[in-house]
Amino acid sequence: MTTFVYDFVIFTAAPGLLWFRPKHIYENEAAKKVPKGGVLMVCNHNTLFDPLYLMLSIWKRRHHYVCTDELMNTKFNRWLFRHFLTIPIDRKNFAMSSFREITSNLKEGNMCVIFPEGHVVRDEDGEGDEAADNKKKLEKNAPMVDNLKSGMVMMAFSSGAPIWPVYLKPRTGVFERVKVAIGEPIDVKSLLGKMPTMERINEVTAMITEKENYLKSICK
Repeated sequence: MTTFVYDFVIFTAAPGLLWFRPKHIYENEAAKKVPKGGVLMVCNHNTLFDPLYLMLSIWKRRHHYVCTDELMNTKFNRWLFRHFLTIPIDRKNFAMSSFREITSNLKEGNMCVIFPEGHVVRDEDGEGDEAADNKKKLEKNAPMVDNLKSGMVMMAFSSGAPIWPVYLKPRTGVFERVKVAIGEPIDVKSLLGKMPTMERINEVTAMITEKENYLKSICK
């Protein structure tokens, strides 16, 4: 797959660095090093611009975004997403073929990016009907998100790639800087051992969730 379109857009979007002025907040010194080879980045999802924010914030690696195949509903969209190195999956029916596709990309040394929520999730502070509806949607989708995270753990285990937790703080204004909290990559294979049990997989999944919450707390 050609990377010409991807590289051209990143090069021409360089002025966006001046506009967004990405601010990196690192968990520790080890988190400052961009991992080489296959790595599975896990990030929250605030807006449709999140992929752009990530690409400008962490530009030293090409991003292979995992996205729902529902977005490829037109010929132009299929062309666009293909040249932006996306990996389409059927989120409602996450088949073994999708698992193998992502795992294969990781084994090839690519950086794959997954938004576990699968859709835009906004933090709601209000108590109105909209906030209540959003809360119900989050609660309804929680088991599916947890299952996807467990699947991510197995992808990382099967490919030998670490999981790289990242948190993007929602922007509240067009002039606000993009703030991204970056965690230390998690070596899933060493945590699970040679024969992982479901209990241990769930423990590592919970560890990833805890790390996401921690990154959110330091992203100020």
